[in-house]
Amino acid sequence: MVSSIKLGNLTIKGVFRHQWDNLDSDRIFHRIKWNTKKIGVFFRKDLCVGTDKKGKKMFDEGNLRPSYMVGINFIWVEMWIEISWKVLHLK
Repeated sequence: MVSSIKLGNLTIKGVFRHQWDNLDSDRIFHRIKWNTKKIGVFFRKDLCVGTDKKGKKMFDEGNLRPSYMVGINFIWVEMWIEISWKVLHLK
């Protein structure tokens, strides 16, 4: 289950996945992914392409924006929230 909220330039995306999801079309990947049991909390910071185009090329260093992800892994469940500001999202 994925839900997304966009408030101006702020984007908040929440994801909830469990072992019995039918989202993975590749059975081998699905089996390997859920056979590795993980428990814990994680944090991740990525640099994403920004939406500012004032004379900057798309992948210029000044056009990269941070995106933060905080999540929880249980044995059969994964949940995370991603927060980004002025990041280009493709649909």
